[in-house]
Amino acid sequence: MRVTYSNALTATPDILICPVFENAKSGEISDLKIRKIFEDMSKNGLFKAENGEAKLVYGSSKDLPKRILLLGLGKKAKLSDASVRNTMAKAVKGSQSKEIKTIGLLVSGDIEQYIQPVAEGIMLVNYNPAQYKTGEDMEKAKGKLFSDLIFFGKDISAENKKAIKKAQILSESVNMVRDLVNGAPNYITVDAFANESKKMAKKHGYSIKVYDKDWIAKKGMGAFLGVNKGSGKKTAKLVVIEYKPKKASKKDPILLVGKGLIFDSGGYNLKPSKHIEDMHQDKAGGSLVIGIFNTLKDLDIKRNVVGIIPLTENLIDSDAQKPSDVVTSYCGKTVEIRNTDAEGRLILADALSYGVETFKPEYTVDFATLTGSCIVALGDRYAGVMGNDESLISKLKKSGDKTDELVWELPIHDDFREDMKGRVADLRNIDDATSFFAGTSKAAAFLEYFVDKAKWAHLDIAGTAYGEKPKATDQQFATGYGLRLMVDFLENC
Repeated sequence: MRVTYSNALTATPDILICPVFENAKSGEISDLKIRKIFEDMSKNGLFKAENGEAKLVYGSSKDLPKRILLLGLGKKAKLSDASVRNTMAKAVKGSQSKEIKTIGLLVSGDIEQYIQPVAEGIMLVNYNPAQYKTGEDMEKAKGKLFSDLIFFGKDISAENKKAIKKAQILSESVNMVRDLVNGAPNYITVDAFANESKKMAKKHGYSIKVYDKDWIAKKGMGAFLGVNKGSGKKTAKLVVIEYKPKKASKKDPILLVGKGLIFDSGGYNLKPSKHIEDMHQDKAGGSLVIGIFNTLKDLDIKRNVVGIIPLTENLIDSDAQKPSDVVTSYCGKTVEIRNTDAEGRLILADALSYGVETFKPEYTVDFATLTGSCIVALGDRYAGVMGNDESLISKLKKSGDKTDELVWELPIHDDFREDMKGRVADLRNIDDATSFFAGTSKAAAFLEYFVDKAKWAHLDIAGTAYGEKPKATDQQFATGYGLRLMVDFLENC
């Protein structure tokens, strides 16, 4: 997508979007011809600029765009970044067609205060998940995407252009996450995911190491490799990426760990139909880490950041892990396998232990589509956040509220910690007697055993990372949830 600027309105865009506040005076609209259209519509009671109100007008002269969309933002007093972003997104979604390749936005009045959420709303919906369609079907799917976005306004400030550029970086990185999550497991394999990680790191000049199965075994990551046992010749890898800016803060690094289950069958505790079909999306946590790293250099984040992604599949063959197996983790704790479908916490356990020991971070945050219980508890609007440091959780909540990528804290009670202790080993990967009770919190209680004394938070994104019912700024399937939240967190922590 190409972004350009123009001081004067031209007929170039296929549609011009004109955001207007409720009760706005016509003088707030910078272009005289658009102002006249607004005055005529308002005088006749055809447009009140209520939030989400949209009126499409066809340009009446050659020097105006063919389509002009008057878009109501509602009353200024009730506005928020989220409401502006969502209103813009809905308007663009409603306008998407093969005829719309260039979108124009009229920047005038107080709309400049909201220029980043305005830009995000437009850009985030410029995505289509149908990456494997061919021929006419592909043309229909991709044909609704626009290629150019023009901002029309007199003397758009350098600060606002910077905000628009930030929106573009965030949106493109969100789409990178969406592509990885939506990627079919025979296309985005363990090796392919690792290669995409390398491409991203090379583009930005990051240090990256992709450790193979032999290295993982030598390190004693038995919890991780237990999950991989049923994958036959298919490999396991551990991706470690480091971002070290030239003028970095002297604080210890931030560690980000993402679950990278390329496909999760459930293992011998096989997932049933209606639950197994979309388990290619179980790599959303790892994909999120890649997307976050894609922003760090371009946005000049000042913190040292480390990303770790354990990559494997959870499949079934004669060597596959069985319920009642006992594995030894990287930190030496033994784990009784009570359910092979509680595998995400196992690969995260070794990745967390290794990351905390090796990099000694100030904060550690992990991301995982970990439990169905989180979807039951919080639906598709909130991610669950749990951890051992209230200051860290508070920062994540604040960033979630600011970006409208919301999180809700769930407890880790001492009883839940006791429930994760094993019968014949140090721990068990699921409390099978009462696993439906506080399943999300108990999964976090399990992970807590592997972070030592590090300040740590766990984000369960099971309900927010992927879905059939897209929110305003999303398209169907993968959402890219968490990227804008975490960038804000990294900018402010």
